[in-house]
Formats: sequence, structure tokens, C-alpha cells
Amino acid sequence: MSTQTYQRKYDVIVIGGGVLGAFHAYFAMQRGWKTLLIERDIFPQQASVRNFGLIIPSAMPPGIWRDRALASSEIYEELTRQLGIPLRQAGTQYLAHTEAEADFLKQLADTQQDTLCPAKFLNAEETIRSSCCLNPEFCTGSLFFPQDLQLDPGQFFRELINWIACTSDCDYLPKTTAVSVRERSSHCQVKIADGRTFDAQQVIVCSGADLQTLFPEAYIERNVQYCKLQMLKISNPENRTLGTSIASPIALTRYPAFLNAQFLQGINLAGPEPTLQEHGIQIWMTQNQDNEFILGDSHAYSVDPPPERMSAEVEELIINYARKMFVKLDFQVTDRWCGIYTEEKSAGLFHKQQGERIQLLTGIGGKGMTTGPGLAKENIGQLSL
Repeated sequence: MSTQTYQRKYDVIVIGGGVLGAFHAYFAMQRGWKTLLIERDIFPQQASVRNFGLIIPSAMPPGIWRDRALASSEIYEELTRQLGIPLRQAGTQYLAHTEAEADFLKQLADTQQDTLCPAKFLNAEETIRSSCCLNPEFCTGSLFFPQDLQLDPGQFFRELINWIACTSDCDYLPKTTAVSVRERSSHCQVKIADGRTFDAQQVIVCSGADLQTLFPEAYIERNVQYCKLQMLKISNPENRTLGTSIASPIALTRYPAFLNAQFLQGINLAGPEPTLQEHGIQIWMTQNQDNEFILGDSHAYSVDPPPERMSAEVEELIINYARKMFVKLDFQVTDRWCGIYTEEKSAGLFHKQQGERIQLLTGIGGKGMTTGPGLAKENIGQLSL
């Protein structure tokens, strides 16, 4: 991490070191702009690092969000090579439980036109053979996207921030809260909690779930909500290998790629039972680089900032549904955590120009890991100083 003295003036100041902030700082630095990245913790602590680490263009509908996802995949591939961080092409398998779901996935595979995001339908027998622990009585088929990626988000952002902070074009200011951003006639001024100020030509505020500290009135005007997710780590005493990231059939009624495809096919698949729907539960089972099983997650939406309390009821619902999908697993919980992000309900992104020199970006929802790098590259590419 950089220990150099901070200068007073920068070309670009980015506030927030999560996925949107870190990548905006990275691409600003790539353009040769002197950049300051401000983060309130030592490293980002919230939803950018409390997730599965999945980069899944498969869940994005064709169009701008899938394009951003595919661009993000290329960015992750380049950066993980530079940083020496593992990046697995684990692929994603979306399960079908009913015959209607299997027919839908088969039709989707037959009509899939995106060669950059190929998919293959697996029948029930092929699906069961593809993994160590799928329940034969649950699976009627699956859709497999072989090119989806996975990494350890905590490791990735620590290494990325350390690396960019050691370059001549980016300073990193951790454990720091920006308390005000003011636009002047020829620059912006950022004031931090200890009273110091920094000037920049452009300020980009990527404050994640913190909507109260800077420009709270701007977020009230828009349709931004909070989402708290809940995840688990379960034991793997027999050192089983999952083989791929596995999503429950609930994904087919939750993610835009599948909702759009249902509309085009003229069908409407049944959603999950009301209790699961009430808690926004979508089951994922993934495996990290240490061969540990990661299970989740839930989505609790609120207008006000939610508390970081864990729900025993939600945990039980997640585990009980996962028991239907998987056999031969030990569902002993070894760790549990929650993460909080924001979501713009209508556009899927809160992006506001606040005057001539200040941008606010948040509300990207659960697709930040998948699309954030591509979005940041696109946004910085349109910026002129």
C-alpha cells in the first residue's frame, strides 16, 4: 500500500473502494490521470467482498448489461494474470426441477444466439453425472454456461487496491470518511473527517450502501432501496468437488436473462413457494479455492438501512431447500455473514450527474461483481478533463 505523502490537487477523486469505486480509480489511472481513491475502511468490507465472487454473463439479458458483463470478464482475466490471483472458469449450471423448467431450458439452449456466452442443455442423466452431489430425484435437466468465472472477491480487491496504490498515478487513502464534496468554479473540493481538503477536476462518488453521508437528498429523489443478503459456509469433511457453480430453479424466475426468455417463449414459469419468495431466497452452491462450500443467499429489501443481524429463519430456509437439491453433503455451518448493497429499482443503476464535476454511482444491485468493471471502463472512457 502506498505510504507517500498525499498531494493537495488531483485530476480525479473516487470515493468508495468497492467494485465500482476501485475500478473507476483503476481506469482513471490507466488514462494517466492523477487519482485519489478514498475508502472508509482499510479495504472494502461490504457487499463487494461479501459475495460468491461469481462473474456470470449468463444471468444478464442480451444487450447493454450482458455487454458490460462480457467486458468485465475480459478485465478480470487480464488483471488476475497481472496480480497472480486465481480465476476459475467454473461455469454455471442452472437446474430444472419440473418438466416445464427443463423444456424451457432446452428451448433456450436451442435458440441461444450469443456465441460469446454459449450454453448447453443437459438432460437429467447428464446433469446428475456432472456433479458429485446432485439429487437425482430433484433434477430434470440443467442449462450449463461453461464460460462463467469465479474468484475470491476479498483477495482480489485487496490485491488490486494494493497494486494501483503503488503506482505513480494513484494514491489510496484508507480508513477515511469523506464528509463533503463541493463544486467550485474550476474544480471540486473534497473534505474528509479530519478537516483536510483535496481538490480535483472530477469527483466520482461510489459510496455503496452509504446513502446518508454525501448528497442524501439526491437518493431520496430516486427509487433506491437497500438489500441485505445472507450467506453460509458449510463443512466439506469428505473433500468433495462440486465441479461448477450451481443455481436452483428459482433463478429462472428471478434473473433478467431468464425472465426475458420466458417472455419471448410466451410462457410463465411458476415461482418459488411464498415463504421463499417473501425472503427473496435464491439458492446458489459454489466452492471456493480452498474447496469449501459456499451456500446462499437471501434478499431482504428495505427503504431504511437494515441492521446487520442474521436471521435463523432465513438460514433454515436456505439449508432446507439446499437439502432438496443436494445429497451426500454435510450441512454443518462453519461460518455465516451478511452483506448490504443498494439497488435502483427501475433502471438497475443509480447514476446521477451532480453539477458539472460530480458523479454519483450506486444502486447496481447484485450484479456489481459481474458488470461493475465494464461499467467503470465505459464511464471513465466518456469522461474528459
